[in-house]
Amino acid sequence: MKKFATALALVLMAGTTLGAASPALAQAKPKAEKPVPPKLSKPILAIVIAAQKLQTAGDHAGAIAKLDEAKDVPRAEKDDALIMAKLKLYSAQVLKDNIKLEEALSEAVLAPSIEAEEKITFTKFIAGLASNRKDYQKAWTAYEAYLTAKPDDVDMLVQAASVNAALNNRPRVVELLSKAIALREAAGQKGDRSWYEFRAQAVIDGNMADQIMPALLGWVKAFPEPRSYNTAIELTKQRAGNLDNNTLIDFGRLLWAAGAMTTAGNYLEYAEAALDRGMPNEADLVLKEGIAKKLIDPTKVGIGEIVKQATAKNAESKAGIAALEKEAKTSPRIALVVADTLANLGQHEKAVPFYKGLVGAAGIDQDTVNLRLAVALMKAGDKAGAKAAFDAVKAGPRRAIAQFYDVLLAAA
Repeated sequence: MKKFATALALVLMAGTTLGAASPALAQAKPKAEKPVPPKLSKPILAIVIAAQKLQTAGDHAGAIAKLDEAKDVPRAEKDDALIMAKLKLYSAQVLKDNIKLEEALSEAVLAPSIEAEEKITFTKFIAGLASNRKDYQKAWTAYEAYLTAKPDDVDMLVQAASVNAALNNRPRVVELLSKAIALREAAGQKGDRSWYEFRAQAVIDGNMADQIMPALLGWVKAFPEPRSYNTAIELTKQRAGNLDNNTLIDFGRLLWAAGAMTTAGNYLEYAEAALDRGMPNEADLVLKEGIAKKLIDPTKVGIGEIVKQATAKNAESKAGIAALEKEAKTSPRIALVVADTLANLGQHEKAVPFYKGLVGAAGIDQDTVNLRLAVALMKAGDKAGAKAAFDAVKAGPRRAIAQFYDVLLAAA
């Protein structure tokens, strides 16, 4: 299976690291201006006083050690747990000790007297710190709690997707990235390219058949570029398995229409399929572009022969098209060759009646006819007719091809 990028999940996670303790946590130190002093038990009060003296003296390591010594002292009053956690949080922040910082945050969110908004904020930092340590299960627990409170936080949705990628939970990756993408698109924006790419890879790797085309189509809609189309179409071809040359021609035409012929293999596969199916004019056109783009070297053994064959047979094909047009009424197969030849000579308006004459014809694959009719109508400028013909393509790889064309048609 083709992969998009090395460690793409790490790209998704970029920017989530807390690193040194965030200034946003500076307020975690107990506030002297509180109108009501915290309610502390006597044993905890004694520890608090001792720890604060050490903090005032600048001995934050000593303060943390003092607080840790009291881990088994019962938190009898409502504020005991929170004040102890916040004292540790303050010193850990000063020391830039992420291990103790995460420990303090984890203790604080369990404290009975913590306020709801502060709990959400602390949970967010726990998620990032646990992710950095690669404790992905703890990170996901924190992300899940945070997203329950703030379900529309796009950045956290993406970070949570990255954690679930590490946990190999592909359905949840898709769910989270889809929500992040939907939120961005609802706001008139689009997500980062890696979100679409990774979602597509996740649905394919997870064999989520009903979500594969929506993921691929969503990607090329957001990033209608040669690279996006090429990868999405190639992934579709891979899933389709071994394809005959007639189907490879339709995939080649799709890549061509999308401007997504980016490799020598794209050009050669398309050209060889066209030659095999008696469409040398198409093969000649494709090969000439590949040579012009310096993706194909006609001096190489084998390639030069294909180029010569396409050129020679193209001349024969053009010379014989008039005679074939006369024979088209006698054979649906010949009519299809005529329609394809006219379309690839750029005579789309002339090709359309031949394709339409094949709609419903016995012995001719109707998905092939409707797909090629739709493309000819699209190139002739009949968007409504093209849309109707694309919609008439019902099954197999050509249905996927028609869906990609729908995206191209909408953008035309």
